[in-house]
Amino acid sequence: MQRFTDEHLEFICTVAHHLYNVPFYYFGEHNQLLYRIPVNIEHNPVFSSDQEMITALFDGTEDRRYPIIRETVYLEKFFAINLFADDQRIGRLVAGPVIHFKMTESIIHVTLSDLLTKANNKELSIYYDHVPVMSNYKFINFAMVVYFMLYQEQLTLADVLGNLEKDDWRKAALEIEHPYHQIMDARQNNLIHTEMHKEKKLLDFIRLGRTDKVLETFHSIHKQGKKSVLSKTSYVRSQKNLAISLITLATRAAVEGGVFQEIAYNLSDLYILKLEELTDSKAVDDLMEDALLDFTKRVEHSKKNKYSKPINICQDYIFNHLHERITIARLAELTSLHPNYLSNLFKKEVGISISQFMLKTKIEEAQNLLTYSNYSLAEIATLLNFNDQSYFAKVFKTYTGCTPKQFKDQK
Repeated sequence: MQRFTDEHLEFICTVAHHLYNVPFYYFGEHNQLLYRIPVNIEHNPVFSSDQEMITALFDGTEDRRYPIIRETVYLEKFFAINLFADDQRIGRLVAGPVIHFKMTESIIHVTLSDLLTKANNKELSIYYDHVPVMSNYKFINFAMVVYFMLYQEQLTLADVLGNLEKDDWRKAALEIEHPYHQIMDARQNNLIHTEMHKEKKLLDFIRLGRTDKVLETFHSIHKQGKKSVLSKTSYVRSQKNLAISLITLATRAAVEGGVFQEIAYNLSDLYILKLEELTDSKAVDDLMEDALLDFTKRVEHSKKNKYSKPINICQDYIFNHLHERITIARLAELTSLHPNYLSNLFKKEVGISISQFMLKTKIEEAQNLLTYSNYSLAEIATLLNFNDQSYFAKVFKTYTGCTPKQFKDQK
């Protein structure tokens, strides 16, 4: 039999708040607020009060025993744990809000646009600045810790995730019609989706870097078969959704073909963002062609520089950690090779030493920063872990034939 006192529950709220820096609420049996920490919590300005929002968010969950995790349309997450004594619900603890990533002005703008709300961007920006950033995994584990403090019962991730079933109204909203009706219509009009082997062939050509075949295959697929309708309100929107699906598949094929993962995924993001700016279907089709060809060319280029698995691991790590201090010992650990053996292997396959490759890659990154950012030369030197600006300039000139200033002026 579990017994709770106000002092006991307030202590748990306080300790949990100090550990995770997340606001905590203690509600009574009839959803009256009994305690919160901190006392003055910045709440979402869209709502009249935090209490009103939380009550609405967890309405209908009074019988749940495991932690309940909910997310608002403004991307805030909360978890609630109901308090039971003698099988009688006597209250609830609620933690939140947290967000999974820092909300930039552009994300806030897009979020508000999607919601068609007249909320004030500036007020929301100030609010989000006070919301803790926490990964979903850590947030679930946080809920498990609080649950253990309350009930001395150990939960697993499966216990919590299994309790996150959708509410009935959400299930109804997400139900789709049986696909058989569409299949019948397609058969009668001799229209079917692209055969899978043809789609696979297109992706294989990207994966192999076959620029001579990828567009030919794309056109042969694009001009036959059924074009899926992926929007009920706009043909262009439907084309964009199709394009996003294809770019996603092409991105993965490019990574499998040897393109650095971060390059491929960032390239994918840029193409998808550009898609959203387009207003006619022909432009969408043209951009799809550009994206497929771009991914394939990058694979083709990487194929010319194909190395063994340990060397690819080293190059990926160096590329993704340019702003950190990288040691040969760390690379040896990643590849499970002796540092001396790895150094010799790298020099044999790549033609330059690991340290030279790191410098070359840093200078390539410096060129990108000089071209696409507003960083000063001193900031770039610091960012890329050069000892001083003069050494940075010397290395830059060795690899490019000009100083960073001359390079920037040319751009």
